Amino acid sequence: MQRRTTTQQPARCERAHGADAPRDAGSVLILALIYLTAVSITVLALAGWSATNLHTTTGFSSVRQLQDASRSTSELAMQNIRYAPMLSTTVNADPPTPCWGSGPTSGIANINGYSMNSWCSTVWNPTSGDTRVVTISTCQSTVSATACAANPYLEVVVTYDDYPPGGAAAVAGPCTDWNWCGQGMTVDSWIWA
Repeated sequence: MQRRTTTQQPARCERAHGADAPRDAGSVLILALIYLTAVSITVLALAGWSATNLHTTTGFSSVRQLQDASRSTSELAMQNIRYAPMLSTTVNADPPTPCWGSGPTSGIANINGYSMNSWCSTVWNPTSGDTRVVTISTCQSTVSATACAANPYLEVVVTYDDYPPGGAAAVAGPCTDWNWCGQGMTVDSWIWA
């Protein structure tokens, strides 16, 4: 009997090269690149959105400051004309005249970076409880009285009662006593441009 000898060859560890390579080699790298690209696009979109919001906030802040300056100047004009009617210059004034005796500027040089003027025109009814109806037009100081009256940034209409307290008789002329000029005040309208 003949013996057959077979030699067993050790199993070879074949490396994946060439045609025998698995098809998913490098797919993790591609997935990582896709993920990084998606994250980068998202971050860029959020950064752009944040920048837009910052610009919008600045714009709203600027408008708010202009509104505050207009409101403050109008309130100052309302209080000034309440106790000092200035009927000689403001009655049926077209174009309106300054709401204070020294000129159109309020004496407040700058409110929030804005310089404002208020112009007044008065309808006077000395025998009525609504003695004076004053229209106050407020604009930036670069706008003329005529242009401001035509298109005010803020227009306030205020009614003043110049009757002396205690039910006194109707007043035939302008009030002269600081104690009762503007005894009552009603804001009829407050209109923004």
